[in-house]
Amino acid sequence: MEQWILWSAALYVVMFFLLKGLSAYFGKYYHNKAYHLVMITCNSQHSIEWMIWSYHFWNETKGNKGNITCIDTGSTDDTLAILHRLWHRYPRLQIVRLAPYVNTEEAIHEWLKSQKQNKEKLIVLDLREPEKAQDSERHLA
Repeated sequence: MEQWILWSAALYVVMFFLLKGLSAYFGKYYHNKAYHLVMITCNSQHSIEWMIWSYHFWNETKGNKGNITCIDTGSTDDTLAILHRLWHRYPRLQIVRLAPYVNTEEAIHEWLKSQKQNKEKLIVLDLREPEKAQDSERHLA
């Protein structure tokens, strides 16, 4: 019985270092390393926490320090409360809240243009809900 436990522990250690080494080796050659995730949110309380957690977890396993920016365009649900709670847990999370009187599309475009000057690789996710008018047209079709 004791030998079985020792062999299991040894196998676990060998597999851990083997998988870690393979991940480090293939991670160097992966062609699309994303370092900055930009999420555009509006009433996205159901998906925001999972997105941030999974992106942070993925970067931690790869050894990358990924930045996350959430641009909120006027949420009326608990999205901002969730973001503020996660902000304390993840130090590389940045929250940008747009003023209600600003044209959101122009403000987002200007912000993205300013970030391209930093020459970081960006992934942009638009998590906003579709407008009600577009929803009703989709259901009629």
